[in-house]
This record gives sequence, C-alpha cells and structure tokens, in this order.
Amino acid sequence: MCGQFQFSQKLDCPAMRRLSVLAGQARAQLPDGDIAPGCLAPVLVAGPGRAQLKMMQWGFPLGDTGRPVINARAETAASKPSFSRALDHGRCAIPTTGFYEWSRGSEPQSYCFRAGNGLLYLAGLYRMFEGAPRFVVLTCPAVGQVAAVHNRQPVVLGQGELLRWLSNREAAEAILRRPGAALQGAPMEWEEL
Repeated sequence: MCGQFQFSQKLDCPAMRRLSVLAGQARAQLPDGDIAPGCLAPVLVAGPGRAQLKMMQWGFPLGDTGRPVINARAETAASKPSFSRALDHGRCAIPTTGFYEWSRGSEPQSYCFRAGNGLLYLAGLYRMFEGAPRFVVLTCPAVGQVAAVHNRQPVVLGQGELLRWLSNREAAEAILRRPGAALQGAPMEWEEL
C-alpha cells in the first residue's frame, strides 16, 4: 500500500453509522480526509464479544531513521520479529473509504480504490511503543483491478471476516492464506486521480 488512505465521514452507510457509535463510546473524534503515515486513524480491535474502536498512529518506529514502517507483508509477518507477536495478540482492522496505489512506469499515476458505497476493512497489526498503540497495514500480492496498477495491495477483509480476524488466530491465518488475501467482499471501484 502506497502510504495513504481515505477516511470520509460523508459516506452514508450502516457501517459508518456503527463506526460513529463506537467512536462516541470511545470518546474519539473520527478524521475526515486522507490519512498519511504518522497520522492518527480509527482502528478496530477485539473487545468483549465485539469490536472496539481505538485511535492509533500509523507506523511502527524504525530505529533512528525517523521513517516509520507502515506495511507488513502478509506472507512473512509471522516470521519477522517486529510482527510475529502482533500477529498473535495485536490484530486490528483499519476502516477506510478508499486506499491509494501508484502505478509503476515512467510517469507514475495515483489511483484510489473504493468499495462502492461502503467501508473497506484493511487487516493490520498493532503494538505499543512508548505507551501508545501504533499500527501497520498487512499487504499481499495484488489481484483484480489493483494488479493492473500495482504489484501489492492491502489485505482487505471480506464480508463476515472482521470479528474472525480480530478474535481468532486460526481464522486470521486462513484469511492470510486465501488466494489474493483480498477483495472477497463488494467489487471495488477505482478512479484515476
């Protein structure tokens, strides 16, 4: 995933209304606009019997470089020290109204991928750094429309996978193993920006 996603409160759908209720319960203010590395974003984590909303910063700090790690490869996350414990006890889902990818080539072009009139939930991992939670987005080889633009994409949780991803390690591993590990829900729309 190329370092930016959208969160628009203007989207009128049942999932956004539920997310607004969760934000109210968490006393969190939902953003409205593009989310870049280092920004706070709404993130869903496992709670007692349902998902809970937390605001987290995007990116794990990476040594002294000053640049955060924002993505983790789904195929290798379990074998990487930075991500393996988070895969056990720090799975999260990042609600978004769209994510961006840049085309490869001599003149890179930005594209925004959306799921029609609904939310997308990106699979992620979170950990605590200096007392504050931070998250990364899991990525996988691109499929479908995204593959025409870029070779990787976020792992998109399909319909009915959100709570299974958050609360069940075996189900989470199965989600990461499914072909493409993405786009099992609504067909995506995309537009050139």
